[in-house]
Amino acid sequence: MRILPPPRTVLLHGVLAVGLLALLLAAPLPRARADEKPAPKPDPAEEAYEDALERAEGIEGGLMKSVNKVRINSVAVLNLRRRKPAPNAEPILMRASGGSGVIIKYRSKLWILTNVHVTAGHHELQVVTHDGVVRDVEQHDSIPEYDIALLRFKDKLKRVKFRGVPVVASKSLKGLKAGTWVIATGSPFFLGEDGRSVTTLGVISGMDRFLGGQYQYVGAIQHDAEVNPGNSGGPLWDLKGNFIGINGKIAMSQQLRGVRPTNTGAAFSLPVHQVEAYLKRLVGDGDAEAGYLGVQTETETDKKGKAVGAKITKIERGSPLGGRGAGPDAPKVGDVITSLIVRGSGKTVYTASDLREHLSLLAAGQDVTIKFKRSRRTKRFKVRLADRGR
Repeated sequence: MRILPPPRTVLLHGVLAVGLLALLLAAPLPRARADEKPAPKPDPAEEAYEDALERAEGIEGGLMKSVNKVRINSVAVLNLRRRKPAPNAEPILMRASGGSGVIIKYRSKLWILTNVHVTAGHHELQVVTHDGVVRDVEQHDSIPEYDIALLRFKDKLKRVKFRGVPVVASKSLKGLKAGTWVIATGSPFFLGEDGRSVTTLGVISGMDRFLGGQYQYVGAIQHDAEVNPGNSGGPLWDLKGNFIGINGKIAMSQQLRGVRPTNTGAAFSLPVHQVEAYLKRLVGDGDAEAGYLGVQTETETDKKGKAVGAKITKIERGSPLGGRGAGPDAPKVGDVITSLIVRGSGKTVYTASDLREHLSLLAAGQDVTIKFKRSRRTKRFKVRLADRGR
């Protein structure tokens, strides 16, 4: 049995312990030896460099992850034509040209999007997928005016790794603006014909661009990811791997006319929302046709210089507004179009570009109500968009 000390002894021991602790805390710290140097202060420049390097490595890792995600749905497109290797020989299929494409998924089926100018003049078409397999495809439908072509696989696909990407404009176009990073994949100069697409990186340098000609690019995305011959028809992605456009044109300076086009730092992509607008008709059994109104316009401004609509400068003969059935109530040269009403939804028109972009998303056969001004009076006219014919 342990015998406890008397209470006074316990108290004395406690007092001594507290006193000793106080002496230790009050005692001065030992001085550093004369030959000891203080620890060096961290270099701000070195810390900034290490922080920047860590951030860069994080961005690089994310970029590599995105590239690996999107490349699997990028394909090389081969345009084959029958040609005679010798004057008296039998024609054989030979590669005449080529381009790129992207595998998309629509209603549980895989399709391929590319440009019309990539498939033009073909006798047969093939694609090389990410696994290096050459697959026979055929053109299912197209929108020639806007350089959009849809291909389908001839054979059933079994045990493939690619799943196709969704065409969803509301998600893909959210937040896109000048300075946004983008990725282009494809087969420039036929370098992707082994199935391994070439990847380039850039930023968006402009939105809602218009390029005329045989193939009109309306509301196009301008960017500086390197695009060269062979990239046409290939996809443009954001850093999250969302499909945002189809690469198709590059800018050419006057000095380069007649020379094979190469990258100039300004490439143009068909926006995904335009593809989405026609996709349902493209995959259908009938021919997809772009809507045709047949007017030429210029931007109208008020006294303060503010854009207030698209003034009609010409109406093409035989167009929905220029035909015999249009009547006196139809818009005429000099009238100013201020909005389009489609399925009950109004699309405001401030400029000639606005009208062009709204019409570029509408198919033939679509009923549109045109709201316009004539001599300060607002009028409405309902018209059905026609097709240009093929």
